[in-house]
Amino acid sequence: MDFIFRNSSEPDKSALTQGDVIARTDDVVERLQQAHQYYADAPLYSHFVVLTQSCDLVKRRGDIKAPYITIAAAKPFRKTIQEYFDDKSKTMKGAEFTFHSRALIEKAKQLVERHLNNTEPEYFFLPKSGNPSLPEDLLVFLRLTIALRKEHYDTLASAKIAELADVFQAKLGWLKGNIYSRVATPDIEERDVNAAEIKQEFFDNYVPKDELVWLSNLQADLLRKRVKAKSAEEGRDLTTEEVLAIIEADIPDDTQIVANNIVDRLVKNRLIEQGDSEATTRFARAIANESSFKSVVKAAQS
Repeated sequence: MDFIFRNSSEPDKSALTQGDVIARTDDVVERLQQAHQYYADAPLYSHFVVLTQSCDLVKRRGDIKAPYITIAAAKPFRKTIQEYFDDKSKTMKGAEFTFHSRALIEKAKQLVERHLNNTEPEYFFLPKSGNPSLPEDLLVFLRLTIALRKEHYDTLASAKIAELADVFQAKLGWLKGNIYSRVATPDIEERDVNAAEIKQEFFDNYVPKDELVWLSNLQADLLRKRVKAKSAEEGRDLTTEEVLAIIEADIPDDTQIVANNIVDRLVKNRLIEQGDSEATTRFARAIANESSFKSVVKAAQS
């Protein structure tokens, strides 16, 4: 994704332009202390991006047109995605336990893809793969801006680590000024033959399937019943480990849950003999293993 940045091994540190990526150096932090103490004290905002238009930053006789230089704060993309999942986590009554809906996986992938293509309003994504000076993927928060006096120009320029390509400078300016129109910048599919592989790599990095507990609506409803019963039996809230044990032992996939519900209904309607647990288990397993039935359940959950 190097097309986002200017093809330069060493950025010009004598001048500033819109879209320049500024490192959080000691000198920059010192200037931030004079303008906005919060950002000086918040190391999570590890970089900044110049928002002032390039034409207002051109030095003429040692001076620039803009009285102030506006920069936007950026922080690691991983932290932003982590906050997204934290905000979407769900709790369960009767247990010290959190989980995430399986439906969130596709929504998270769509969010990551929008950031990759810089089509998410109020943000600007800077990929590590586009410039060797970036320590990790960064996300610029275009509403989190700081205005520094123009005498800090040289300090910012000396802390520059990367420069945006012209078309992405224009995209940044558009995002800053008007979130309801569009500047035509190339999506990743238009610029990279390995777009699918690149997107999948981002999904694997930022959608933590193995680090969180993912449950469908059917699984969550069944788990709530099991937790409620076990909590009442124990007379206390269950621990995370106890809930995970219930999931492992007693929460099957959606197909099996629906098959079990069908068999339960047949038993209640006396279409299957009540009390023959072995027969009902075999019947439910046979239903769940039917390929057409699996397809119907999967389609209903999508």
